[in-house]
Amino acid sequence: MKKITNYILALGMASGILTACVDDINVGNAFLEKSPGVDVNIDTVFSKAEYTRNFLWSAYGQLYCTYTQGNMMNGAPIDVLSDSYHCYVGWGGPIQSYYPGSLTENAQDTDDGNFQGKFSYSTKTGSSDDANAGGRVSIYETVRKCWQLIENIDRVPDMTDDEKSRLRGEAYTIMASRYYDAFRNFGGLCLVDKAYAVGEGYTQGRSTAWQTVQFIDSLIQCAIKEPGYIWNVPNADIGQWSGRLTKASAYALGAKVWMFAASPLFNNSEPYMRYDKTPTGLENELHVWFGKEDPTLWNRCLQYCDEFFSQNAANGNYYQLIQPETQDEGGYRMAYRRAYRYRNNESRHEKIFDVHPTQYLSDAVVNGQRQNSWGWGWAGFALDCYRQGGAVPTNELQECFGMADGTNFPYADIYGAGKNPNGIDMFADRDPRLYETMVVPRRSFPSAVVGDYNGFTYIDTWYHGGMTSSPDQFGVEGSDDVRSGYRKFKWMLDYSNDKMNDEYIGVAYIRLAEMYLIRAEARAETGNMSGALDDLDVVRSRVGLGRIEKMNPSLNLTTNKENLINEILRERNCEIGAECGDRVYDMIRRMRQDLFCKPLHEIVIYRLDDSGQRMTGDKTNWDASTPWPKFEYEKPQISIGARRWWTPGYWTNKWYLDPVSRVEIQKGYGLTQNPGW
Repeated sequence: MKKITNYILALGMASGILTACVDDINVGNAFLEKSPGVDVNIDTVFSKAEYTRNFLWSAYGQLYCTYTQGNMMNGAPIDVLSDSYHCYVGWGGPIQSYYPGSLTENAQDTDDGNFQGKFSYSTKTGSSDDANAGGRVSIYETVRKCWQLIENIDRVPDMTDDEKSRLRGEAYTIMASRYYDAFRNFGGLCLVDKAYAVGEGYTQGRSTAWQTVQFIDSLIQCAIKEPGYIWNVPNADIGQWSGRLTKASAYALGAKVWMFAASPLFNNSEPYMRYDKTPTGLENELHVWFGKEDPTLWNRCLQYCDEFFSQNAANGNYYQLIQPETQDEGGYRMAYRRAYRYRNNESRHEKIFDVHPTQYLSDAVVNGQRQNSWGWGWAGFALDCYRQGGAVPTNELQECFGMADGTNFPYADIYGAGKNPNGIDMFADRDPRLYETMVVPRRSFPSAVVGDYNGFTYIDTWYHGGMTSSPDQFGVEGSDDVRSGYRKFKWMLDYSNDKMNDEYIGVAYIRLAEMYLIRAEARAETGNMSGALDDLDVVRSRVGLGRIEKMNPSLNLTTNKENLINEILRERNCEIGAECGDRVYDMIRRMRQDLFCKPLHEIVIYRLDDSGQRMTGDKTNWDASTPWPKFEYEKPQISIGARRWWTPGYWTNKWYLDPVSRVEIQKGYGLTQNPGW
């Protein structure tokens, strides 16, 4: 019988304070300031309510967030593995590991940050236990903390039964989310149902994919059944406790888990990839496959959705979509920005399950300007790598967004010399979320959104415009971030700390808009096409888009299930893309080899002169006293960091799941490798 060594770590005494919404979740290495001569042990942790709470807050610090250093692939978020963003920086994990196809079962789990996988199976040696601070944290550190709290919280003398129940509910939900994080990256997992003592034997080995999803569901049900677990944080407390999990979080997580489980990756008549034809190999297939296709699994997803919306109604519809104050582009954009970017407060409650990445602000002022603080947090790490091209939008993402009236993108044949004889501005009159997601040429900004963009009252990212520098670098001088004519706007706003840190950020693991989209997909899969379209309309109408089936009649969305599912996936990309890595996980769970293998493109925008010729001189600046220019467009295939997946014949389905760490497999407690690795 093998003993647990690194896999289930010893009690990690880490501290944390879930503070007011104007502060950060700050989790460090020391559990608490102990009195002189007093050892911190499990008896200390559960001897006082304050210590017990802090112990749970340390588990909150390990919740998954795309934009913390521990979850970024050496400078790039997971979104750059999808078709929506591309990483250009040569030192980034994707361009070192995933793009060239060099990821292996060994390299992905070493301490070399350039080769780290998109999700860490085990904690990196010497890392902090806080993902915000840069640690690569195994889910099992968090799982152990949560089981220890659940098993010992009744010992706390100065805590009410209601609060004990509430903290247990939060711990169950945290555990379920961490298992789900690993499930969608690796498949079946080793399931830990208690806090193992150091050296205690663990013999269960790796569970099947079906056992894993059932186990995650059981944790969610345990959370829901806790009588003290409240539906929402009361408005009177939200200033202090924004970000705390609730019973609503558990229901929403259940829907998201079953959406993934019901999708074709695991729920299929055949496994996504076969092992070698040996008895052991065939047995291991159940680690990454349910063993059959069961369409009724979508009913389980739908049940969680219906229960969530029913409970939300019973609780006064506490969670609501943030609505525009004005029915125009400025109003739509600000409603969307408030929904995805900012934390819940007393007046807005769209985020159901959110995490708070560390934000570092600098007090230094030089020449009247506040200076960036390059700490390993949101304002430092993410901002710095985005400036350098860590995540650049693709032209495929641009085309994902339709027009302002709700029709889909109509300009598929507009690219190339002479292909746009009328000089159409394809960026005009678009879905307002396009402008909140990526930077494209614009004549002006709605006053409700921003007064300028880095000092510009317009955006001219065309060839040699005022914001560009050289023929081979279509971007801000000294930067690669708009080499393709696009740059990221979502989250970053205008890349300056003054605007980027205007309010404290809450990154949604799940928000209400996604609940409508999850239910839309489940309804479509269970034959309720009209109900699915109604859910789509709720989300789209927030930004002024017409009903999708009426604006795009050729798609036959009331009867064509395949087209409707595709539109739901597109809508998910427009609404929640770049929030929790959902685009790449949508491509994975739906087994979209076509999207992984399709070469992606940049954009080069040419301003046309009065005679309709491309302007290619050193400066093609726009004079605001003249009419807005006309354009031609080229969409060259991305060549820097070209992905091996684009090479005909290269792709194998092994890429849907990551390799399990060879280091962990060799410890001998029952782990198996995923097929193909």
